[in-house]
Amino acid sequence: MLTHKYSPKSLKEIYGQNLALEKLKYNVQHKIPTILHGSTGTGKTSSVYALANELNFEVMELNASNFRNKDQIESIVGAASQQQSLFKKGKIILLDELDGISGTKDRGGLQALIKLLPKIRTSLVLVSNDIWDNKFSTLRKKFDLIEFNTPTHEIIFNFLKDISDKENIKYLEDDLKKLARSSNGDFRAALTDLQISLENNGLKVDLLSERNKTTEIFNSLKLIFKTLDPKIALSSLDNLKENLDEVALWLEENLPKEYHGQDLSKALDSLSKADVFKGRIIRQQYYRFMVYQIAFLTAGVALSKKEKNPGFVNYSRPSRILKMYIAKMRNSKKLAISKTLAEKTHTSTKRVMQNFGYYKRFLLNKDIISELELNEDEIKFLRS
Repeated sequence: MLTHKYSPKSLKEIYGQNLALEKLKYNVQHKIPTILHGSTGTGKTSSVYALANELNFEVMELNASNFRNKDQIESIVGAASQQQSLFKKGKIILLDELDGISGTKDRGGLQALIKLLPKIRTSLVLVSNDIWDNKFSTLRKKFDLIEFNTPTHEIIFNFLKDISDKENIKYLEDDLKKLARSSNGDFRAALTDLQISLENNGLKVDLLSERNKTTEIFNSLKLIFKTLDPKIALSSLDNLKENLDEVALWLEENLPKEYHGQDLSKALDSLSKADVFKGRIIRQQYYRFMVYQIAFLTAGVALSKKEKNPGFVNYSRPSRILKMYIAKMRNSKKLAISKTLAEKTHTSTKRVMQNFGYYKRFLLNKDIISELELNEDEIKFLRS
């Protein structure tokens, strides 16, 4: 995957955040508690890893959504902050998904974190998408805030252009600009879309999926895979637009990246039970069972593991969904050509579709192409 291959190894590989990176490097070297904030995909977490690689520092990544009370904060974050790295020059404690802490409901979690600050001997970096939430008002006063700005379309375009050149991908600049615009300032999303759009070492931007949809499902996966709290897992699908069938496919595709051995077996069993309830809903038309289907997809999967994997995992889009989408796009071209030919020859579209293989041989005749007014994409489809 391109997202893994081009994961930044140094700060020079982070685009469009020069001022933020300079400040981050200074803060880490001087052990100044820092909060990185900004929209999804702007390079906050990857910048920490890139900087650590440059400085030969160890990164200990923790997910803030799993440290919800005073005891957890003190025992885990407190202990980690006192321990020096054995094999590296220094250590960075990275608390990701700060937004997962719900403030007053977290029984002193945020207050405990603030009290720990004077005792922390290593670099502490927190990551948040929205640091201006009222629950973080005290935290903002104690930490140095570094904003990661949403990159412009031009910056994303240059990023994609550099990678396309390195990969010897044939492209039109207009296609790369389309990918850049659809990314909404999300580098990871842009690179994922570039991967999806590859076809025969060239770009096929009409295979591009909806950007917001992908971003939301990635966030939901992180909430399920990175928590041991059933309430957080159950809420992971609250604002998601995908249907439950697609969610199940995403989970099935990415489970082996997060779980192993007995944990993986339990998680897959939970998915199968969700599918059982889906069958009951279809057969009995009793939609109350959807509560149980969602419970097994979220909390069931989340609680299948004994302990969470704290590291970064590069989730991938389900191969079955992508194959179905590509097949649908190709079939749509076949259907469009068949309808046009059926109208010209006074026959049924169904019959043309059934015998399309025979018609395909003469459809590339210049006169027929002109008569049917086929566009470039349809001509390319016929030639493939």
